[in-house]
Amino acid sequence: MQTFRTARRGALAFALAATVATATGLPAAAQTTIRVAHHVMTDSDQHRAALRFKELVEDYSDGAITVDVLPSGQMGGQREIIESVSLGTLEMGYGESGLYSNYAPQFGILALPYLYRDLDHFEAVMTGPVGETLSDMLSDAYGIRVVNWINGGYRHTFLRTKPIETPDDFAGVKIRVPESLVFVKTFTTLGANPTPIPAPEIYTSMQTGVVDAMEGSPETGFTYKIFEVADYLSLTKHILLDGSFVINQAFLDGLSEADREAVLRAAKEAGDEQRAQWTERNQSWLDKLAEVGLTINDVDTAPFQEKLAPFQDEFAASAGATELLEEIRAQ
Repeated sequence: MQTFRTARRGALAFALAATVATATGLPAAAQTTIRVAHHVMTDSDQHRAALRFKELVEDYSDGAITVDVLPSGQMGGQREIIESVSLGTLEMGYGESGLYSNYAPQFGILALPYLYRDLDHFEAVMTGPVGETLSDMLSDAYGIRVVNWINGGYRHTFLRTKPIETPDDFAGVKIRVPESLVFVKTFTTLGANPTPIPAPEIYTSMQTGVVDAMEGSPETGFTYKIFEVADYLSLTKHILLDGSFVINQAFLDGLSEADREAVLRAAKEAGDEQRAQWTERNQSWLDKLAEVGLTINDVDTAPFQEKLAPFQDEFAASAGATELLEEIRAQ
């Protein structure tokens, strides 16, 4: 009987509180859900950054915002994810400059081969005026805004039948590349036959011989188990790739000022943490690839840089980004 009376008093108290809230016009607590999608595996740096964003924004918003992380291509490949963010059918997603160049051509300069002198140079470009200018271009043109920058890592070459040692070794090689013009033209310049293939299809395209090779980071090579369908990893370091999480601009603008600040703060901190941890994480992926038996060879990149140098200026001119390229070189 005592339990029944206690429960009844609790119910009456809840009803009274609801009545008072209605009578005084107090609003019910708002709850916002942000879905964050990416195309890579759950042991990737991108997924770790997404989970860190979730943790931080839910804390900074005092629970007013919840985040659902949708990994491993649940919302499609990278192109489909970014299109969904642009259309507003998805709040946030992970992308890269090579893909963004399909929307704002100037973005492609960030993925140019052998563009950065070192990691410090990369950091200065991404987090400085160039990165902000490009983010504004993307927002103005397609309604999506970069909220943080991720180090996507140096990209190397995984091959089925032979290593790469000189630029001539690329002649006739069928290589999988992302769905991005700058990647296609980079490998065309090297004499390869680039084939754009969505990330979820990389493994089977290598396994079945649709392509002879793929280019990507050690992380991608391990998390996608490329070592099962390739025998060689040549450290060509042809591109140091950015990555970023983008948000639908209209959705961001529609948040309260406090929630908007929570989102931007959490996103920036998650990106900063990922970049700070990148060197150690990258070495761990290389170690894992060596442990599973992949043959890894260093490459003298100077001949590759020489062959690709004219392409930087050609691409920048075609994308209307010559001034931005010069600004990057001057940093």
